[in-house]
Amino acid sequence: MRKIDAHIRGSVLNAIIAVTVVLTMLDLVIALLNQLDNLRDSFTFTDALYYVVVSSPTRIYEMIPMITLIGCLAGLGSLATNSELTAIRAAGVSTHRIMMSTMKAASIMMVLGVVMAEYVVPDLERLTTSFRTIALGREVAVSNEGKGHWHKEQNDFMRFSAIEPNGVLHGVTVYNFDDDKNLTAMTHARRALYQRGEWVMEDVSRTDIGAFETETRKLPTMTFETELTPERLKFVAQEPRHMAISTLYRYSVYLTEQGLGGGEFMLAFWKKVFQPLSTFVLVLVGISFIFGPLRSVTMGQRLFSGILVGLVYKIAVDLLGPMGLLLGIGPLLANLIPIGLCFAWGVWMLRRAG
Repeated sequence: MRKIDAHIRGSVLNAIIAVTVVLTMLDLVIALLNQLDNLRDSFTFTDALYYVVVSSPTRIYEMIPMITLIGCLAGLGSLATNSELTAIRAAGVSTHRIMMSTMKAASIMMVLGVVMAEYVVPDLERLTTSFRTIALGREVAVSNEGKGHWHKEQNDFMRFSAIEPNGVLHGVTVYNFDDDKNLTAMTHARRALYQRGEWVMEDVSRTDIGAFETETRKLPTMTFETELTPERLKFVAQEPRHMAISTLYRYSVYLTEQGLGGGEFMLAFWKKVFQPLSTFVLVLVGISFIFGPLRSVTMGQRLFSGILVGLVYKIAVDLLGPMGLLLGIGPLLANLIPIGLCFAWGVWMLRRAG
């Protein structure tokens, strides 16, 4: 039995590795083509290639459930095509035992996903985002165009065009409001550096807005009063889906305590926490396909079915999450509903297959 288990695990794991390599190569080509329109003197082809390669773990992480599903379909499908799966079942190996062997191979991807979400993706995403934003042109970093990063402290609203991991802010704009929500001052700086425990703005334009007149001053440097530190910038510099699991939880709690609402961050937190469970239920559906409707079809049909199921599941999760926040379902339940439905479908199909 151990040899049979090892054979099933080996077949599934080899298929997962092959799918990972193929999808990674395809992803790199597509991502590089998307960056070609941004080429300029400050952002060369080498820069674009560097950005695409270094940021690839972020995209691979998001594809882990689909990669695992397709790999399991390909691995078990090859065994079914060669009649090995039939022989294994004829030898007395139950469907449950085959499923457990498959899950052991898939668990490697589940653990890898958790490690990447906590320790790999956040740092790489901060590095590559800052590199691309700055390399695309200094005018991007110092202008007031684009989305940028926003932060609020009491009555002050701050926007940063780009944030470097080492504590450098580009394109800093600060809006100061009074308690009656009237704009009292606006400050813009080309960049800000963190030195000796405080932020120092460079190339500053300060506009004070009074009741009847405004005054604009140009200053070479100016102290930037804020509670932000380079360590805390990681909360501001990233989208929720690129944050570490622990960072998401701490920041969502902070936002809730400040009355700013942390639903979007808590939604991303539960999505990352439940990614191994999402991978599990997708593999369960894949196994039910092999013993059910995909038992005697070609490998191409199996792969197409895996891609289709993975895409439908991802779209359902991405849509249900924001809808859950709007409808008051809550981040936890919004993530559990598609997992529960997928699990029930997989169990029903396995029982039907016998």
